[in-house]
Amino acid sequence: MKKIQGDEIVISAISADKIDLIWPLVEHHLQRVVDVAHGELTLYSIKGRLQDGMSILITINKGSEIIAVNTLEIRDFDSGLRALFIPITGGDYLDEWKDMFLDVAKSIAIEHGCDELRGIAVRDGWLRKLKPDGWEPLHQIIRYKLEI
Repeated sequence: MKKIQGDEIVISAISADKIDLIWPLVEHHLQRVVDVAHGELTLYSIKGRLQDGMSILITINKGSEIIAVNTLEIRDFDSGLRALFIPITGGDYLDEWKDMFLDVAKSIAIEHGCDELRGIAVRDGWLRKLKPDGWEPLHQIIRYKLEI
């Protein structure tokens, strides 16, 4: 484990049956993601996916404090491609835990027979930080909001 300013960074996967227990400690990080998700997510939908085992919650602790959270989902495509998606990332101190988290995500992806990692709706700031590690834009999503 790396030491960061005297506090150890610990990355943990939280099982579906422990979501209710940890929810009060991660909800504020997830709310920050919901706030910028253009109406695509709710805290209720995130919690449901975690409790149902459709998503895996990853916490990043610095010392005893949860400083960030991520969710992971395995998706199979019709072509046979299998990807480990990182649909939600929220929290603080990205530069202190990003490399460790990506190593963990890569290990999980390999363990589950995935061909690649993917992020969803990555904002420009995240892409700037990830590009040096070999990440590249794949799709761009645009929208036209209907006036009904």
